[in-house]
Amino acid sequence: MKKLLLATIAVVFMMSGVQAQKIKTVSGSPDIIKGDKNVNLVFTYENVKVGKMEEAAYIEREIKERDEKEVGTGDIWAGKWQADKEDRYPPKFVKLFNQYGGDYFGTNVVLDSTDSKYTMKINVSWIEPGFNVGVMRKPAGTNMEISIFETAKPDAILYEATILNSPGADAMGMDFDAGYRIEESYAKAAKYFAKFLNKKHMK
Repeated sequence: MKKLLLATIAVVFMMSGVQAQKIKTVSGSPDIIKGDKNVNLVFTYENVKVGKMEEAAYIEREIKERDEKEVGTGDIWAGKWQADKEDRYPPKFVKLFNQYGGDYFGTNVVLDSTDSKYTMKINVSWIEPGFNVGVMRKPAGTNMEISIFETAKPDAILYEATILNSPGADAMGMDFDAGYRIEESYAKAAKYFAKFLNKKHMK
């Protein structure tokens, strides 16, 4: 009974340490994309940190730890880590942004569009994978730097915003896979960024 109580306290402690997501306009206005059904969306990972580490150091550590347990699993994990940043997380962002953005102000984003007048660039500067070991959990989290510009004029930024500490977790506690937790972080960022644009800028 004592062990169960301590485990419960540990879970509450870990979850209470999660800060709320914050979205803020840095400069400009996104009004230019209102009603645009074909806004180009690109993701970058410039100077991204994972937890408190540079991404390269994090990957090196994870490969080493996995290979120490089973040779070859490190490279398999590293391949999945990189693939998820292109194949898994961006589509989730698109799905949620278009669901809420389309309903709210008629704007849709398209990954890597070649004929869009405007581009929305999202640089993911921080990823917290989190963890779930049953009795203890920590949600994933991401920081994103968003800029909107004419596709033909990438240096002329028309709008900038930041999304800080977007949490990612499964409400039922079944998020044992780090990729799933991170995917949910992208989903929450997309959903609330779309709502933020509507509330703050699109009336």
